[in-house]
Amino acid sequence: MDLELIEKRREPGEDGFGWQPFDRSEWFNPDWWNDPLLVDDASIYLQVRLDGVEVARVELDELVDFSHFTSAPQFESALEIEFIEVVSTHRRRGIGRAVVNGVIGRYPGRRFVAFSEGADPFWASLGWDRYEHPEGVDYWRPLYIQPA
Repeated sequence: MDLELIEKRREPGEDGFGWQPFDRSEWFNPDWWNDPLLVDDASIYLQVRLDGVEVARVELDELVDFSHFTSAPQFESALEIEFIEVVSTHRRRGIGRAVVNGVIGRYPGRRFVAFSEGADPFWASLGWDRYEHPEGVDYWRPLYIQPA
């Protein structure tokens, strides 16, 4: 699968409140991608295309703190996959896995983490290690960490 990952970052001097990394699209969750938000310099956005068609979006965060997950290993090279979404018409085709592998390959030397929001089977299928917060799952999303 030949995916094209296009990095989108706010340029210095661009308004952090008005800049949007993606065009509006009915195919993606508007709460994740279209709400006005303050875009900071720690966020990296990736548009993913297959044969010239946008099939996925990713938001990465360079400032991730998971120190309160006391059973999880702690390391400084973490990069969080904050959001990943594959359009519904292209799901169940291995695109999500290919996107994650492409992201990992794009940022060598980094170790990836994700807080799962209803996607535990996906992160587990990648072989990532799951960690629970000491206060339990009622208040905290599980943390998944890419194997070392």
